[in-house]
Amino acid sequence: MRRLFVIVLLGLALPLDAQSATRVVSPGMSRAKVVSILGEPATVRSVAEFTYLFYQNSCGKRCGMNDLVVLRSDSVVDAIFRSPTRSYSGTSSSPAAVSRQQAAARPSSATSPGTRMKPPTEANDVRPSIPLNKPTLKPAPSTSPATKAP
Repeated sequence: MRRLFVIVLLGLALPLDAQSATRVVSPGMSRAKVVSILGEPATVRSVAEFTYLFYQNSCGKRCGMNDLVVLRSDSVVDAIFRSPTRSYSGTSSSPAAVSRQQAAARPSSATSPGTRMKPPTEANDVRPSIPLNKPTLKPAPSTSPATKAP
């Protein structure tokens, strides 16, 4: 009985361990291969020869983006992963992650180190750039043909 209990527990632990394993996407993989590794994407967008596969991750709003796989003509050319369970074996176009402490210590710009950008005093949409009161236009002068004198 005890042996059966241990076998059942091991059987339950194996799928959990497989879920926590890092899934690796490599350059050149086809979309079918990516889907077999990561599952169906949450969203798919296509523009010209590029296809963008978006996958939800565990950090959501904190990361500011979903995980992304970029395919060109059905071949992986880039991937950006924030999820700790996903990895890209190629060189990602994503910059290295920056901690809050590193971001706070960084100067805001190279031209004025140490100067922080101040938030606007009012929202950008308070004064829209499109005029609210459209100007009235005068009618164009008529261009009727000149009458010929006899």
